[in-house]
Parts: sequence; structure tokens; C-alpha cells
Amino acid sequence: MFHEIASGNGGPRALSLLRNAEYSRRVILARAVVEQAERRGGALAAQARDAWSLLGAAHRRAPSVVHEMLTYPSVGPAQLWALNQLTTDRSTAGPPPSVDALTAVAAVAAVRTGLPAAVRLTVHSGGLLLPSLGRARFPLASDGEPALVSTTSGSPTVQCGATTVRIPRERSDHALAHEDADMPWLPLRELLAPADDPALLLDDLDPHLLPGGGHPGRLTVCQWQRWRCVFEEAWQLLHTVHPGQAVEARSAYRAIVPTGAPTDRNISSSSDEAFGCSVLSVPRSPLDLALALVHELQHNKLSALTHLVDLVVRESGALFYAPWREDPRPPGGLLHGVYAHMGVAQFWRRQRRASKDGATAWRAVVEFARWRDAAKEANETLLAGGCLTEAGRRFAEQMRSTLAELAQEPVPRAATARAKELGDEHRDRWLLDHGARW
Repeated sequence: MFHEIASGNGGPRALSLLRNAEYSRRVILARAVVEQAERRGGALAAQARDAWSLLGAAHRRAPSVVHEMLTYPSVGPAQLWALNQLTTDRSTAGPPPSVDALTAVAAVAAVRTGLPAAVRLTVHSGGLLLPSLGRARFPLASDGEPALVSTTSGSPTVQCGATTVRIPRERSDHALAHEDADMPWLPLRELLAPADDPALLLDDLDPHLLPGGGHPGRLTVCQWQRWRCVFEEAWQLLHTVHPGQAVEARSAYRAIVPTGAPTDRNISSSSDEAFGCSVLSVPRSPLDLALALVHELQHNKLSALTHLVDLVVRESGALFYAPWREDPRPPGGLLHGVYAHMGVAQFWRRQRRASKDGATAWRAVVEFARWRDAAKEANETLLAGGCLTEAGRRFAEQMRSTLAELAQEPVPRAATARAKELGDEHRDRWLLDHGARW
């Protein structure tokens, strides 16, 4: 399976293995939060123990639900943030340690499993976020004001002061289509909602899914409808032209985070700790969105794999030129880029074969040639750089084999020349910025 992943693929079996590994990692993180809270003692320790106990009870009732909850993308970064707060010296000014991130997961587990519980949390920025569900709005509440999530009778609710917000058990398409700023409950919206799989959500509420924190910013109904329309077309394109990647994407992704990046280019990113999620700019077209999903899928797979096995020598200090970046890259970053752009080249090879339109076909063949050659160049840099572990060399050697197979595919001379021209322009700009020592 290691070599299948290194070849750029892996399939649903590999994605299942990686997700289960991430689940184990999240359990360990959650337990570490509890243990650090217990060292501090007092109310913090009691809150952490209660959350852990509630998670255990929910797991006994519905283990698959808790598995799904703990592997929701924002849970990893949130637990790491809590752990950092608990283990950092707080002699200087800063937010006090909190285990609300763990308690919120336990509250969602109670809501999802129907387990009777009353869970105390605190309001921030005029609301209370329940990861993977939505946000209860309390616009008049102050930061730190207590809120109670209750699942003890009937429909689950969140209460803060005299205001009670009902948490709907089902997401309503009607409500999503008529949302306004005064709605007490803002649900996460579903991009995909198959009967037998967890939903794929457009998460524009959870700050732990954005690098550096901060709220993504709630999309308007019109923005949401635009996203859903383009996503449906992109998803159909994946199923039609890239079926293997469609299966992998469905196995991997649980959330897409929209970002208000400039619309003159496509922006995408992923976090090592937020497996199953990508941050994407407003898609310009279904083709661009499909490409971004495949590109970031590769980063997701490699991030999860590197939680299982070291591929690069730690703290080597080396930096390298990457044909797709404006900054020098460390070995791990270059490895990520090679793997992602090998996937991009494979995407364009498939797209090239399916493209009938002249402009689209030309773009596909040029992009294929450019990223095939760029990934090969950077992979050879890695293999010669002395920064890979034994496992990392095996991974890069498998990529070399895959890239050699891609190199056998004939490309028209004009497309090869254009791809080389684009690559040379990038290197020239890079050398102007960083000097000639690369």
C-alpha cells in the first residue's frame, strides 16, 4: 500500500487506513488534553474528565459516530491548540487555558448519538460553535459567558442566559435557501450528502480550519448557491474523467473551507493536522475546482502518511528550489510539492485525453508537460539532496518510476516548448529574488 500511495494513487483501502490512523492520533491528542488538564487540577480537570467520560459513553452507544466526529478536520487543530494552551507557561498575558475544544466535541457526540447530557461551554464572538454541526448565535452575549448544550429531552438545544436555540437534527434545504443574519442557528451546508457516508460540508464557520485561526466568513445564500452549482459540475467531471480520484476524494474529504482570496487566480491549501479538508478560493470553473480538489487530495494523503512514517531527515536545514513556489522550500515542503504536482500531471494527462475543445485541450497538454517535467526535476533534487530517510528514498524512487512512465507519453513539440518557456520564466523570476546559489 505504501508504494500504491507513492505512485500517486492508493484507492479507498489506503484512504481508510490513513483515516483510521488519524482517528488514533486524535484519540491520543484528546487524552493528552485530559492529562494536562488534570495536572492543572480544579475546574479545568473536572471539565476535561467529564468530556472524556461523555465521549466514552457516546462511543459505547455508537462507535462509528464518534469515529466520524473525532476525524472531522477541525478537531485535530483544535485539540493541538488546547494542548498548547495547557502546556505553555502563562506567566505572560494571553488567553487562559481551556478545554472547551474537547468539551465541544463531546457535546456534538451527545447530540449525534442522542445520549442524554448537559454540557457547559462558553460563548465566543457572539456565538457557540459545535464542530461539524453549526453555530448558535447569541449576539448580545459577552465572551466567556456560559452556555449549556442540552440533549436531555426532545430536540437538543443551546441556552445562554434567557435565550434558547434549538439544534435541528436534520439540515433543511429550505432554511439554507432563505438564511438571514438574524437566524439563531447557522447550520453547516452540505456539498454532498450520500445516505451511507458522512456528508461533505462547506465549512464557513470553524476558525480551526483556517491557518492562523480567524473565521472564514459566512457565505451569503447567493455565494453558497454559486459554490454548490460549480461543485456539482466539478464532482461530475471527476466521476466522468477521473473516477479513481473521485473515489479517493469521497473517501478523504469531510469539509471544504471557502476563502475570500483574489478571483484572478485559484488559491488552495491544506493543513497537516486537518486531514480531510482543503481551503479553496471561489472556483472560477468546474475544471479549476476539480483540479484543486485533486491537488489538495495529494497533500492530505501525504500529510496523513507522514504521521505514520518519517520520510525526511528532521532539521536538516537544507532549502531547495521548487518550480511551483516563489520561496525556497525545506525537504518536507519540496516532497509535498513533488507529490502534489505529480498528481496534477496525472490529472492533466487524463483531462487531455478527454478534452475536445481546442483551448481546453491545449491547456491540458501544456499543463501536463510542464508539471510532469517540473515534478521530475524536483524529485531528482530530493533524491540527490541527502535529506530523505530510507522510507523517504523508497517513496521518492516510486515517484521516479511513475514520473518516468509519464515521460513516455508523447507531447506535441509546440506544447513542450511552451511548457519549457513557462518553467524558465518561473526560474528566472525566482533567481532574481533569491540569487544564483540555487
